[in-house]
Amino acid sequence: MVLTICILPAYAQNGTISITYRGAGDYYLGDSIIFDGKNTVGNTTVITITGPGLPHEGVPPYNLTGVPGTGNTIVSRASGTWTYIWDSTQAVGINNLSTSRYTFTVFDLSNPRNTASISVYLIKPDFYVALSPNPAAPDDYVQISGRVKTAADNIDINVLDTSENPVHTFNAPISADGYFNYGFHVDMQPGPYAVTISSPSISNSLAKTLVVTATNANGTIAETASTTTVVLPVANNTGIPVAPQVTPGVSQDTGILDISSTPAGASVYLDSAMAGKTPLILNAVTPGTHTVSIKYPGYLSVSIDVVVAGGKTREIAPELVKAPFGLPLSPLTTIAGCIGGTALFLAVRQRKQ
Repeated sequence: MVLTICILPAYAQNGTISITYRGAGDYYLGDSIIFDGKNTVGNTTVITITGPGLPHEGVPPYNLTGVPGTGNTIVSRASGTWTYIWDSTQAVGINNLSTSRYTFTVFDLSNPRNTASISVYLIKPDFYVALSPNPAAPDDYVQISGRVKTAADNIDINVLDTSENPVHTFNAPISADGYFNYGFHVDMQPGPYAVTISSPSISNSLAKTLVVTATNANGTIAETASTTTVVLPVANNTGIPVAPQVTPGVSQDTGILDISSTPAGASVYLDSAMAGKTPLILNAVTPGTHTVSIKYPGYLSVSIDVVVAGGKTREIAPELVKAPFGLPLSPLTTIAGCIGGTALFLAVRQRKQ
């Protein structure tokens, strides 16, 4: 006689999770959307976005080309409330979005079955552009991408220093559906640069600020003498990403990132650049918003947006979750698997006899 024991997954019974947004609900791509919510299940909330052009499992709002089923994390306040600011212009893969309704879903990192969702209508403006990565370091490959609804064949791109002197001038073709994508390697000195995008066929032009930072020998971002990043206040020091303001010509102290993980030995990426393995201390990190990604084989990758302040240390210590967990098995699926496994075991045993 064979006795098969099936252990059903445990479901969290206590706590709730919620999400809402500020505003009317219709936003242009390029706007910053503020989400609020409450998580009394655990202290770390994960947020994903899904909709037309995106995987149905959801991806991180700040990396629309990321691994399906992963998201950006939000640390809750002591009361369980949280706030998340999504600046869509800083999202990698923004061209994957169209004028449509998108769903933002939040769940607790330790109990992913506790979820809440809300839909937001996103509108592509007639003319928009995004820079990625931004900030960038020397030798980085910066992509300038966007869309123009007005009929045009080419787009003019000018990179200007703080004295409005041209550093680079490019001309990029526009596809039949209005998209353009041009990339160049950064070879400028650290500091802020204005990137203007225009065309004779377009009545208005756009201007974006590209911040070039310096890097030290181990690849971490070092102090930039010609740039100051002023970090806007963040309630309760939750680490919510806030778009920094850049003031040219003033120096600023750097900050420190103290990164650990469970399990240890995970690979750490700072703004997409490999920085080392946990536990890890990164010195001379420029103030402002940075993305820290932590990856370990067999576990779900974690991407955390942190705000670094000059002269201060930010600690990051996530407990990684074994993958896959984005789509947990239902009790019926688990029971069916157990019955199927038992039947297969008995069939094999009978054949041997």
